[in-house]
Amino acid sequence: MAAQNRELYQLWAMRLSIVTTVIVVMLSWINRLSLLNLMIRAAVSFGVMHLLMAGILNLFERTAPPETENSLPDSDSGCGSNIDFSVGDVELLGVQGQEAEFPGQIDRDLSSGLPDSKQQAEIVRRMGWN
Repeated sequence: MAAQNRELYQLWAMRLSIVTTVIVVMLSWINRLSLLNLMIRAAVSFGVMHLLMAGILNLFERTAPPETENSLPDSDSGCGSNIDFSVGDVELLGVQGQEAEFPGQIDRDLSSGLPDSKQQAEIVRRMGWN
């Protein structure tokens, strides 16, 4: 798969280099440069752009993280596999009864309103914000 992506990126690098060369030649032609100057500018602009794009492609390939052999997602990594805990939760984590009015991970204390300033300060302290 990486080889297929590399070929696609090289194709786009070539296309970008050609488009840049055409733009440079058109602007040079508008400025009424001689044919020799047009050819020199076309060669230099194509060479610089192609080397620049190839260098960037190689740099990205070298600095990219290695691909893992197992690219298939685990069956456990589906929806709901991560558990979030409320930072301001004062109750111990244990078996709690199913309450139909609070589905999901909603903090049950929010039904009575926002926490007072002492609870907010405790939340901030637990988060490490001093």
